[in-house]
Amino acid sequence: MNVTRNVKPHDLADWPACRYLALFFWSWTALITICPVLLLTVLSVAWAQPLTPVVPWAKVTLIQIGLTAAVLVPLYFAPGVRRLARAARYALLGPLATAIVLAVLLCIGPNV
Repeated sequence: MNVTRNVKPHDLADWPACRYLALFFWSWTALITICPVLLLTVLSVAWAQPLTPVVPWAKVTLIQIGLTAAVLVPLYFAPGVRRLARAARYALLGPLATAIVLAVLLCIGPNV
């Protein structure tokens, strides 16, 4: 009797290190994106000041999120990236997301 087993090849991109790298990069992305708005909101509420300086930073945050989504969604579904394991995709796109968010913050942030 000839039994053929379908064994998936070992995917090197699904290592546990990819999960930690993805978590590291995406947490930095979230921190850079959300932190200025949260910090200004907390300080304005703590000192009973109007929330007018928060509005421009909220616009910067929306630009960061929109630009990151516009760049990373097509890359996420690209055939070469789509073949990778999920953790490897997130680990691969995490540094790019961090770079986009940081570039927007540094270019638009000082002008606010």
